[in-house]
Amino acid sequence: MEKQKLKLVIADNSVQDRESKERTLSEMGMQILLSTGNGSKVLEMIRKKSPDVVIMDMVLPGIDAIGILEEVNRMHFLEKRPMFLIETALRMENLVTKALEAGADYYMMKPVSNRVLADRIIQLAERREGQLPMQPGQTVRKEKTDETAFDEQTETRDPEKKRHKRYSGDLELDITNILLEIGIPAHIKGYQYIREGILMAFYDRNMLHYITKFLYPSIAQKYKTTSSSVERTIRHAIEIAWRRGDMEVLEEIFGNTISAGRGKPTNSEFMALLTDKLRLEYRAGSRVS
Repeated sequence: MEKQKLKLVIADNSVQDRESKERTLSEMGMQILLSTGNGSKVLEMIRKKSPDVVIMDMVLPGIDAIGILEEVNRMHFLEKRPMFLIETALRMENLVTKALEAGADYYMMKPVSNRVLADRIIQLAERREGQLPMQPGQTVRKEKTDETAFDEQTETRDPEKKRHKRYSGDLELDITNILLEIGIPAHIKGYQYIREGILMAFYDRNMLHYITKFLYPSIAQKYKTTSSSVERTIRHAIEIAWRRGDMEVLEEIFGNTISAGRGKPTNSEFMALLTDKLRLEYRAGSRVS
């Protein structure tokens, strides 16, 4: 397939990153059908225009990468399924595995050079067209840069190392990592509310002491909703995690809260446990004063 015939969708949380990709790939003759930070718009474009390749972040507003793949799997009316290349800064093999199982063709750990990205897009397209056939037993699924690579076998064998990989020193990224690992989908409102609540509580412990009086109203004000809606939505997100999440991860993070058969934690317990865990990890790593 000639590269000038490739029709692309770019979905990235960072405006700067997606504009940079758009410039480079357009200069190379590729057609950009859509450049967005919204997962729902990606699905809409797939339905309407049938792109050749979708390049997307693992985490997107509206619906995340895994959700997009699952929705596309249900689109039996598509004449041609796009190829999906996922870029992610999340060092979480379980999420990558889920994405590949859902139909992603390739993933790359950020940061990624736009030129390298373009090369991979062309290679994927050529493989689909049969111009560059796979070798027996070969799967072109994932690529890690030297800066972000980690030893998967060692991490699997060493739970302590795996635990510390959850904490990067970037608070927002670390909260994202934990919530996704627990099993709360990024596209639901509860994910955003919990993420915001933990950020607030991390810097102001009083937020958790007065969750109904301070925390819920603060989140509600930011997202233009009501405190009662925030409470219900967070509760729903926790129920999803306990119904569909990884129980091994839940037990590791929440300990006796679930292993003793107590069931789901309350909203305040859930956010307090995660906030305290983050504060302890950051303090141990001398990341907070």
